[in-house]
Amino acid sequence: MKNNNRLINKIKELREENFGVSVRKLSIFNEEVFILYIPELTDRGVLSDNIIKPILQYGKEQMLTIDKILLSIVYLDDIFSDDDEEKIVEYILEGKSIIILLKEAKYIVANTLKVEQRKVQTPEIETTLRGPKDAFTENLDTNLSLVRYRIKDPSLRIDKSIIGKRTKTNTAVIYIKDIANPKYVNEVKKRIQKISVDGILESGYVQKFLLNNTFDLFPQAGIVERSDTACANLLEGKICILVEGSSLGLIVPKTFIEFLDTGEDHYNNLYLAIFSKILTALALCITLTVSALYIAVVSFHTDILPPQYILSLAIARKTVPFNALIETLVMEFIAEILREASIRLPQQIGPAIGIVGAIVIGQAAVAAGLVSPLLVIIVSLSMMCSFVAADYTIISSIRILKFFLIFITGIFGLFGFVMGFTVIMINLCAQTSFGVPYSAPLAPFHFKDIINYIFSDITLAKMRPKFLHTKDKTRQ
Repeated sequence: MKNNNRLINKIKELREENFGVSVRKLSIFNEEVFILYIPELTDRGVLSDNIIKPILQYGKEQMLTIDKILLSIVYLDDIFSDDDEEKIVEYILEGKSIIILLKEAKYIVANTLKVEQRKVQTPEIETTLRGPKDAFTENLDTNLSLVRYRIKDPSLRIDKSIIGKRTKTNTAVIYIKDIANPKYVNEVKKRIQKISVDGILESGYVQKFLLNNTFDLFPQAGIVERSDTACANLLEGKICILVEGSSLGLIVPKTFIEFLDTGEDHYNNLYLAIFSKILTALALCITLTVSALYIAVVSFHTDILPPQYILSLAIARKTVPFNALIETLVMEFIAEILREASIRLPQQIGPAIGIVGAIVIGQAAVAAGLVSPLLVIIVSLSMMCSFVAADYTIISSIRILKFFLIFITGIFGLFGFVMGFTVIMINLCAQTSFGVPYSAPLAPFHFKDIINYIFSDITLAKMRPKFLHTKDKTRQ
């Protein structure tokens, strides 16, 4: 009795200090029942109809107890009792309501959480012409329901944990027990358990903690917005990480070429999928190398061009006051500014500003003699090719490496280009994603995995990727 009185006084004190706790007092047969909750986090309808109303309508002469309220009175499915007074504030902050009888040491914890959320909508990042149109939202339960809706396997495991000392963010690690490699599952859980920070607000926070090294340039976890793509990865033996408050999940382990894969390739015609893979790989190479190659040819190796074109190029560049390196850097920076501006601007005017800005600035720069027409074409092509990859996180790395190649090529010419490209490839091959070689299945070489990746045809994929070392290796 004394302990509970002290507890009530503490809750009232916190309320007076703008803690936000409301206290509802009920009197039933000379018994005082206190209900503690935070109005902003509580579904008031559920609280009134399923807790307060049944307790007030209790008309039996039997003594009211915590166990009777728990088992016979309250109309809720997610409800339990506890006797640890230190956890009451924590429960309230999670959106739960606390029911206290002053004569008992135990109390009831009832889940009355109400979260404002948007409905399941079409994906904004992983857009597709063919395929399901449902995307993850910021609500963890909704996202889990989308996964369970597609995979009705009793081996599906969802391991939940709470990270963030102050935000106490719910996180779910999803995998199929008899497929996923336990080594990778345990490594993911271990890294998540090691996260010690005051708050986790988005899956991007978790993605940074999952890196092998904070300064690694290439992403080691892929992002996923569509639930069908997440389920396809789970069936391959990968692990999906969902974070409360984020509409983007994480997929691990992830290799470099898998960042270029789109879920739509698996639904389309075999030949269209092959063409799409080749186009995506070519676009990635163009984004990374074409501007640096322009510098190498114009500044150092013009002799590799036909004589007629050398003369045309010289005439086009005769009014340009900069060397090829400065000229390229200026145009690339302008292109990146236009890209960032089009992303940050409102959706209705962003694309229009990006297109008009590129046309006007490019035409004005050529007319003023600041850049050559060929460079405008090259920079525009490079920028368009950067939008081809399905996962934009890999393109962010390529954009940075592009400037690295531009600088080293501008100093050392074609030799610098080759050396810079070699350094990138060495770094790429040295990376791992949770123990899986980042360059797999190219290195180490797995012919069947490469064929399955290129074809993206479920009828031909008899086996799961060898580099994942799954428990169940067969799909058919």
